Amino acid sequence: MQIFRTLIIFLMSFNIAQSINFKELNSGGLNFWFVEDNSIPIISLSFTFEGGSSLDPNGKEGLINLMTSLMDEGTNKYDSKEIKQLMKSNGIKFNLKTSKNRVDGTFQVISSQRNEGFKLLAEIINEPSFKNDEIEKVKAQLKSSIKIDNSDISTIANKKFDEIFFKNHNFSRNIKGTVKSIEKISREDLKKFHKKIFNTNSLYIGVAGDISEKEINKYLSIVFGSLSSSKLTNFQKFKKLPIGKKVENIETPQSSVVFGHPGISRNNKDYFSFRIANYVLGGGGFQSRLYKEIREKKGLVYSIYSYPMSYKHDGVMIGGFQTQNDTVNITIENVKKEWSKMAKRGISKKELDEAKAYYKGSFTRNFTSTLSIASLLNTIQFYNLGKDYFDRRDEIIDKLNLKKVNKMIFENFDSEKLFFLVVGKPK
Repeated sequence: MQIFRTLIIFLMSFNIAQSINFKELNSGGLNFWFVEDNSIPIISLSFTFEGGSSLDPNGKEGLINLMTSLMDEGTNKYDSKEIKQLMKSNGIKFNLKTSKNRVDGTFQVISSQRNEGFKLLAEIINEPSFKNDEIEKVKAQLKSSIKIDNSDISTIANKKFDEIFFKNHNFSRNIKGTVKSIEKISREDLKKFHKKIFNTNSLYIGVAGDISEKEINKYLSIVFGSLSSSKLTNFQKFKKLPIGKKVENIETPQSSVVFGHPGISRNNKDYFSFRIANYVLGGGGFQSRLYKEIREKKGLVYSIYSYPMSYKHDGVMIGGFQTQNDTVNITIENVKKEWSKMAKRGISKKELDEAKAYYKGSFTRNFTSTLSIASLLNTIQFYNLGKDYFDRRDEIIDKLNLKKVNKMIFENFDSEKLFFLVVGKPK
């Protein structure tokens, strides 16, 4: 009960200030952001290595995802069972996730077990064993997962969309790879890419929790201090994104449709204007125009959505829906109609105010735990948003007026630049 009261007070303070008093620290050349919070006996770490599945070599797609899936399956000191037992007995949570342009990790440990926890994390990060029996076990798991994906129409649609929409870019590669490509990956490949991806030049770290500056400096040096400092290749902008429509014929009563449109990068000055426009168009759930017009008024779909994917190097807007085969084309025309309406008329003052209120209010969700705070500190560093981002964010949103947002819409939204990938049997 006391912990609950402390958490409520903690959250209320952030609801008022909407800011975090963090410190920028350095541990043996490693820069990281840190918030000391002794209210709950938990230490949370969020870290990112730039470079993900888009760096997989040709013919060995899925390599980096396989590598990250194996890292807690065995180290030079512990086997898989021992790692799981150590995590359980010391209150440790650990996760690695591969994306197209990054590898993200989270780590949590009960503060009283910090020494055991960070020692285990150091083992996992620095000394994965990649034993052949573990490789074969995880390969079999991934191949089963891929086969399941290939029987799900939504997953098929998203996979095919990436292949076609990003055909001139490495983002076209599937994160899991294919059954055939996974078979080609060797132990030497895994060891080589472990050294390539896990390096300090591409590392971003956020920490929050019940630990002192001195201790966290020591532990981060143990965990990350021995990694190499190689530099990864910069990601290229998306070029010649397709437009129009393409159909992948599959016998199914409903078609799954994914659509895409050019977007903007996370560091673009119009980023929040773009987010607000998307919220009004398709990102606001029941309040969005696409949902109201296509779901509520016409009943063509059960749900419909859009969302921006803003990376460091570039961005796109993605959306999707499922509908009956005989209503695919009319639904696509309605999406284009709403897109065109926004491109020509922009949004209203009421829509702007509602979207601004949502984005200002939703930011406090990042303060609900030490892990969410650590992740936020990591994200701000990753996108180089600035040390004063917490103070500036509300100000940036407040300064967005209707003229500015609509100017961005007129310059960036164009229904003729939409691309639709249909998986099913549209009539």
